[in-house]
Amino acid sequence: MAVFLVTYDVGHPDREAGLVAAIKQTPWTQLTSRSFAVATTENDEDLFDRLRDFVDDGDSLYLALMKMPYRGLGPREVNYWLEANLRW
Repeated sequence: MAVFLVTYDVGHPDREAGLVAAIKQTPWTQLTSRSFAVATTENDEDLFDRLRDFVDDGDSLYLALMKMPYRGLGPREVNYWLEANLRW
């Protein structure tokens, strides 16, 4: 499975709730208030298209492939998730 960084800024609470629910359909960990790492068998285009339904003009949504090595400071459980799911 690939792991993607998903980061967003969605202006409407209902759309944000829908986006977060869609993100959480795959294994995930929350990096910050508006960024997640998700493990998925989807390619970047399919994942983006699935999440794009919750984003309107003026909002933002970005995906980036994550791989080892990585560097970060944060909650221990997030670091464990990344170490278990990121590939070299």
